[in-house]
Amino acid sequence: SVNRSSDCLIHFYKRKGPSRVMDPLPVRTEQFTLEDDIDDEWAVRAETIVNEPSDEEEVKAKVEDARRKLNERYPDANTEDIFTEKNIIKYLRSANWNVVDAMDMFLTSVQQFKDFLPFITAGSPSQLEKVWSKKIVWVSPKRDQWGRRVIIFRLGQWNPSDFSVQQLYTATFSLLQMISLEAVTQVAGTVFVADLQGFGFKHLKALGVEELKCLGSFLSGGFPMWFRKLHIVNNPRLFNMLYTILKGFLGPRIKDNVQFHGYQLPTLLEAVPAEILPKDLGGQSNDADIDLSVETLKKNEVRILAIMEQLKYLSL
Repeated sequence: SVNRSSDCLIHFYKRKGPSRVMDPLPVRTEQFTLEDDIDDEWAVRAETIVNEPSDEEEVKAKVEDARRKLNERYPDANTEDIFTEKNIIKYLRSANWNVVDAMDMFLTSVQQFKDFLPFITAGSPSQLEKVWSKKIVWVSPKRDQWGRRVIIFRLGQWNPSDFSVQQLYTATFSLLQMISLEAVTQVAGTVFVADLQGFGFKHLKALGVEELKCLGSFLSGGFPMWFRKLHIVNNPRLFNMLYTILKGFLGPRIKDNVQFHGYQLPTLLEAVPAEILPKDLGGQSNDADIDLSVETLKKNEVRILAIMEQLKYLSL
């Protein structure tokens, strides 16, 4: 059985050549496992979704090709711990296994540390309690019907006088770094739900051009992850003005996949399962669901900070 979203699936995954339509999966809780590789079922899906080679020799050849190109780019750097097979595969999956595109994405990730350092290093996960306590950003422990992780981002509930935009961005960036280590997420991608309820002039004032540029770069290929869809809900006219500026910084990778719902929760619920959304968005998730991703992030903070240090090291 193929449900109404299957045609979207082909559109989002924009793969050249024939694409098999896959059956949706049951929505279920899946712990944040950062070490597991994909199982046989996901290996088949990966061929369709991200063009993953089924032949192990071809995988090895592409990993080696990417490693060689990256080492040529950073001849004087100590890269043994950085260009590991797992890390290179993460970038290859986010570029549909195109070595040149994966390399571009890696270089853009490094460039972000040069261009936007204050926005991604404003505190370690355990130092960002001010952000977490407001429950403004989290990742649902339940994957959606296409196996994607869903990030809930309640921008409208942020009070800029409570903590800085740098801290908000760093918190979000850290969560995304964590889930980018999940093999299934590397293949399936993620969905962003931005809730703008409460968005006003104080937010408009806090989000200048530099902040929007950083967000645009990040969503458009500056981060090794497929952002399959960006759902914007409860958006007032004021936000639409801001989006006009943001749009100028968005690349085609995300620009075509933004959906505005206005104040129509039913259309959001058609796209994102109710089990994943918080109650005020018509969903059924509870506080334990909200806290789980942040708790896991804090437990893995040494690992996440190490990745960020590597990118920072290469950016110097």
